[in-house]
Amino acid sequence: MMERITVIGAGSTGHAVAGIMAMRGFSVTLYDHERFADALNAVKELGYIQLRGKIRGFGAPARVTTDPAEAVRGAQAIFVHVPADRHEEVARAIAPHLEDGQHILIIPGNLGSFLFRDVFRELGVTAQVTLTEKEGNFCPCRLTAPAEVTVGMPLNLKGKVASLPASDTEKVLKALEGVVEYTANRNVFEGTIRAGNVINHIASTVLSAAEIDHKGDQYSLFKYAFTPSVVHCIEKIAAERIAVIQAMGMEQPGDPMAMIHKILKLEEHPEVATFYEYMDGPNSLDHRYLHEDCGCGGAFALSVAKRLGMSMPVLEAFLGVAGAINDRDYIGGGRTLENLGFPASLTLDEIYKLV
Repeated sequence: MMERITVIGAGSTGHAVAGIMAMRGFSVTLYDHERFADALNAVKELGYIQLRGKIRGFGAPARVTTDPAEAVRGAQAIFVHVPADRHEEVARAIAPHLEDGQHILIIPGNLGSFLFRDVFRELGVTAQVTLTEKEGNFCPCRLTAPAEVTVGMPLNLKGKVASLPASDTEKVLKALEGVVEYTANRNVFEGTIRAGNVINHIASTVLSAAEIDHKGDQYSLFKYAFTPSVVHCIEKIAAERIAVIQAMGMEQPGDPMAMIHKILKLEEHPEVATFYEYMDGPNSLDHRYLHEDCGCGGAFALSVAKRLGMSMPVLEAFLGVAGAINDRDYIGGGRTLENLGFPASLTLDEIYKLV
């Protein structure tokens, strides 16, 4: 039975997961790089993480550290909760210290398993570990004070995951029994192509650019962004992506715009009131809402569409504008099939057999 969990990430999700898992009786180590020492020291000084909102209580990690060796030593599971831009950094930090039998979960996945795998190969890692990606994040949350995190939705331990390679998924699910209640995706592509943030974040953030620049820390996407014109664009992207998902032989689970619909009818959905009130941001355009969702899920969806002989003109236009805003080539430099190592000569069915 799993007892020892390392949580990587000193942001809101890292705090939430470390606190929740400690509350549930697991021995938790919370780790991040020393540049995040202030956030980690706040947890050390207080002795616990306070959870507010839809999950309330106190969780005390057994260890809080900026030392990757200490963080990895003895862990049975390693939960990685950092923005996608940091995946390679984290992989390089933990690679020398990995031990046989450890399970690495990247949450949300965003195809980070390919980067971890490539780094481990480059550095000659011999430890037998698994790499697994979760579809979507663990929970919506925000840091609201030092060592304090507010969670926007009730705790839900269910979710969909897949390992790279997919043949490892069942082994990981068995190891995680009693920790979470995840079930299997077909492969890591399925969790990325279906994740909700591509729908929720890209068009709404781009079309809110001027207001984000003006308001900064006072801006809240879920309070201000979803006007009729913005929602119309989001609907176009959602329709494009559903067509691609179906062409991939997969299914979109439920309504990808479900949260937006609830926010627009808040009086009918009091269960999302905490989410609406506390899930603020982005405070700038240089933000994971663009870097992650354009460069990972958005770029990947577009590359799959092109491989299938389809087009996603609205999504492609928004990725182009987002790239202009941030001086990034989200399409050419993103997590596309080509950049993940699958040349144009391979069909999607051939690629499935490789993952």
